[in-house]
Amino acid sequence: MTQLSPEFATGHADNAGLTTEARAKALVNPTSGLANDYLNIFNELVMLVEQLPDIPEFADDIFAWRPRTYQEYFAASILPGSASALEAYDRLDLRFRKEFEALVHDLDRIATGSVAAIRRCLKKGDAERETLIAHCEKTGAVMRAFLLRASNLIDHGSSVAEENAQRRADRLLEVRIKAVLDVEDFQARPRFA
Repeated sequence: MTQLSPEFATGHADNAGLTTEARAKALVNPTSGLANDYLNIFNELVMLVEQLPDIPEFADDIFAWRPRTYQEYFAASILPGSASALEAYDRLDLRFRKEFEALVHDLDRIATGSVAAIRRCLKKGDAERETLIAHCEKTGAVMRAFLLRASNLIDHGSSVAEENAQRRADRLLEVRIKAVLDVEDFQARPRFA
């Protein structure tokens, strides 16, 4: 893994004291050549969708959402380093770039489908409230899973985060629980003589 210089390691929240040039360099993750800021367009939509059942005023913001490519996002961005993000994107390994773009395509498809489904539910009114709530919860969960993969790709150069001790323990516990449940299910089945 690439070792980060102190100016990169400070993170976005702490780099207010850095020069514009240093903040621009910190925008692009040197491990992947991608900038995590792009995912904000999806993160914002997820937050709006998940809160929509309780805050119906968010509907207009949800309906205004449109997919944007990485290039479109940074071409229109006022963030220091947007030009560097575009330059780095152009230099990405083609296979890696296609993997990232495939994840973004999936996110775009889920998001636009969700917006359309929300529009249909809201047109039907209160009769569809339970459907709307279920849809918003499901969309949030699905998009968060894809966003995690995209974030891992940006942060680690892989859509699957490296397995640390806690992740390994969680994975093994999950496998063990599933095995126990499978055995219990098998034992509970009626036996034929």
